[in-house]
Amino acid sequence: MRMSRVLLAGAAVAAAGIATSAFTASNTVEDSVAGYDEATVSGATTEQVDYVLNADKSIVDEIRFELVGDYSLDVANEGLVAWLTVKNEGTNIFAPVQCDFETFAVTHPVSCDIPGTEIDDFDSIALTVSE
Repeated sequence: MRMSRVLLAGAAVAAAGIATSAFTASNTVEDSVAGYDEATVSGATTEQVDYVLNADKSIVDEIRFELVGDYSLDVANEGLVAWLTVKNEGTNIFAPVQCDFETFAVTHPVSCDIPGTEIDDFDSIALTVSE
């Protein structure tokens, strides 16, 4: 009986030594920054959509949108961009095309070049305007 107490005491000391070494190991964690904030997202409104066709009217070379409002400062200062997506039956017929903002007049024209796109190849378009 005496032997088992000594073995148990020895096992307890060994376990305490292992546990102590595990707790004394150190980890280094770098400083970090975390935060949360919100922004309001408003949509761009188009007033008119024009299709620029080739001579025989079967090919769309460009689609032009008239955005309501002056986006000149946003384009220059905040990197505002516009992308055209062209789909047929819900599938993109090519990768989104980056469009060009033209000079503001009463509305803000946006032109999207898609040369050689047949009218029969698509059934919907979408314009995405973002920073």
